[in-house]
Amino acid sequence: MSPVNQELEKARLELAALCDVALLSSLPNVTYVSGFEVPHAVGVSAAIPYAPPFAVFAVRDTPSWLAVSGFGVGQAKRESRLDHLLTFDALDSFNPTDVRGTFFEAARRALHEAGLSEHGTLGVESRALPYGLAEFITDTFPNVKLVEIDDALERARLTKTPREIELLRRAIEIGDVGQNTLRELAQTPGRNEFDMYAEIIARMQRAAGHEIPVAGELVSGPRTTTVNYPGGPQDRVTQTGDPVLMDISQRVSGYWSDVTNAYVVGAEPNAHQLKFARASQAAFEAAVNALRPGVRASDVWTAANAAYEKHGIPMPHYIGHQLGVTVNELPRIVPYDHTPIQANMVFALEPGAYEGPGGTIGVRSEKNVLVTANGAEIISKFDWGI
Repeated sequence: MSPVNQELEKARLELAALCDVALLSSLPNVTYVSGFEVPHAVGVSAAIPYAPPFAVFAVRDTPSWLAVSGFGVGQAKRESRLDHLLTFDALDSFNPTDVRGTFFEAARRALHEAGLSEHGTLGVESRALPYGLAEFITDTFPNVKLVEIDDALERARLTKTPREIELLRRAIEIGDVGQNTLRELAQTPGRNEFDMYAEIIARMQRAAGHEIPVAGELVSGPRTTTVNYPGGPQDRVTQTGDPVLMDISQRVSGYWSDVTNAYVVGAEPNAHQLKFARASQAAFEAAVNALRPGVRASDVWTAANAAYEKHGIPMPHYIGHQLGVTVNELPRIVPYDHTPIQANMVFALEPGAYEGPGGTIGVRSEKNVLVTANGAEIISKFDWGI
């Protein structure tokens, strides 16, 4: 018997009062309900089908469908946790294909088999529904009412299931590999940023066992003193005493981690560098100590801000965000987000401290943290670099 798809059931629960059938068309939400790691829309996989994969499910019943182009069938068969798999055409090297028509037919079939009636209600993602598909649906089901379900899906994803937490832990382990590699490389001056970044990603890919999407930045020297994300790498060679900062995000099996650390190249940090590092780290520790069920996201921001004030350094940007099937999820640790913190949220906390233009140092201290019933567990295992 297949394990229960808890993510799909959470989505159904949030949608029960809104619609009869749901059509999901965004990368994160299709990944969330299906377990299929929807590829990022780059390269040939983005160019040869009409549109990306989508998912359809009956909100008050069991049937569910994943639809992918022929290009992704093998992966979908391995990964999908939905009941049925539909395919639509992509480019064929030898025969003409109908990429548009077969995409629409897959949608029609899934919606029909999911029980969308003549006067039913269909939930759609307003930010991700292709215009052509919306037009096709209104032509094919003229009396069906379309309703937005973006906010409801965000609520479903707010807390993480045990399966999601394990996937996030794995992605966070790969982030540790990246930061520990930078620690090693930063011991020796005279390295090119491009070469360092390439070695870091290679080791992360090797640890994951396959290619993974990686985004972020590696900056050294004066570029660490301001926030201009993503700012590198660039064709720069490190020098003894340079600060080097890496903010790196990696997707593993559909889930993201996001970690940042700073180092001093080939030397011990001086007192000036330590001042900024300690302010950033103190804000991180204050946020971790405040992060527990029942407080608000804005309360965590307030705790971190108090740590900055003690160090005489202003807060330069938000303190953090949740992680999941996107690298930056709600709630965010900002003064105006009053979302109650709950157990089984997973955050990337990333306070920074930067001297600014003309300065010599900038630090960002970001690790990934699980909220438990008793407080926060720091999942990231790497040590601070300064």
